[in-house]
Amino acid sequence: MKKDSFGICISFYAILAFVLAILGQTLLCGMLLGFVIVLQKDEWLTKQAMQAFFLSLLKGIISAIISAFSWSYSIPLIGTAISGVFGFIGGILSLIVLIIALMALSRVAKGSDAKLPVAAALANKAFGLTCTVKYEPAPESDKS
Repeated sequence: MKKDSFGICISFYAILAFVLAILGQTLLCGMLLGFVIVLQKDEWLTKQAMQAFFLSLLKGIISAIISAFSWSYSIPLIGTAISGVFGFIGGILSLIVLIIALMALSRVAKGSDAKLPVAAALANKAFGLTCTVKYEPAPESDKS
């Protein structure tokens, strides 16, 4: 395993970033991302920390959107139903984020890329890596 100047395995920082994303610690995940960018200067590690930060940010945005509807909870009877629906939706979304983060955590622990659907594309775009697909016409067959 590759180690940094402090003698710590590089994958530890990536694992820590995804653990912070699971716990919903967006600020700490962002601070870890800054630490990785400034001090570690490892492309793989920076991509993984970015993906974890984007996942944590997504979880925070979902929580903020759901809590924005808290004004409707004060309405009798309807507020109870609305809070139940939003609580259920929030729980399902949190479970999905947890499953995605655990899958990414297991990949990162093995030393491979986390490959989160949107976050990986954003991290690659931050490094200037874009995936372009070139289509070439099929060879024409002789019909004679």
